[in-house]
Amino acid sequence: MSEAELERIRNAYRERDTVGEGPYRWDNPAYVWHMQQVEGALLRACADTSVQLAGARVLDVGCGSGYFLHRLREFGAGECHGIDLMENRIAEGRERYPTVHFHVGSATELTFETGAFDLVTQFTCLSSVVDADVRFAAAREMRRVASGGWVLSVDLRGMLPPVLRRRRSTSPPIVGLDKHELQRLFGQPALLRRIALAFELGQLLGRHTAVADTLQIFPPLRSHLLGLWQLPLTNEASAAFRRIG
Repeated sequence: MSEAELERIRNAYRERDTVGEGPYRWDNPAYVWHMQQVEGALLRACADTSVQLAGARVLDVGCGSGYFLHRLREFGAGECHGIDLMENRIAEGRERYPTVHFHVGSATELTFETGAFDLVTQFTCLSSVVDADVRFAAAREMRRVASGGWVLSVDLRGMLPPVLRRRRSTSPPIVGLDKHELQRLFGQPALLRRIALAFELGQLLGRHTAVADTLQIFPPLRSHLLGLWQLPLTNEASAAFRRIG
């Protein structure tokens, strides 16, 4: 990753961290409801594509303090690794989730072997990378270490109207990942679907989750794209497995 983009991302998240959690906290009913929708959609997608979480070796890119890795462990995953640029978030993750292996580093220079993981995930990480070449380099590394396995992406699709976009003014800059961008990054998906009512709408509705459930029926109001890609086994990974055998 270019040093300029690396430092831009670090500074953006440092600035966000100084503001605090904002609405993204567990005593906010809208946030709890939103996270439940994302996790439910994730489990349905894995079932629909026959992704086996049980015992899977998982890497989460841009893992933050490790919440989604922790949940994947609870869903049955085996050895779980997470990598993130922000040292303070990795330190927090190590304290919260001691069974997860955390690493400080760049998504464009993963230190793992080709085909090291059954599942490689990213949750709203790549949309924070505004440089298209850097974003592609990170996706290429994800594909490499997931050779013979799966890549899962859950990210923003850039559909917010201006009135809701202003409510996210304290967040780092993002680039919406639409269908065409995801195909550029990862190829043709095994599954790609819109999920999760826009968080800003859920926040406006407050505790009226029944209304949010109704609105979520309409795909145009869903703010994220969930995609799964099954990757072929590369020659390098195949040779490594033969050596192990």
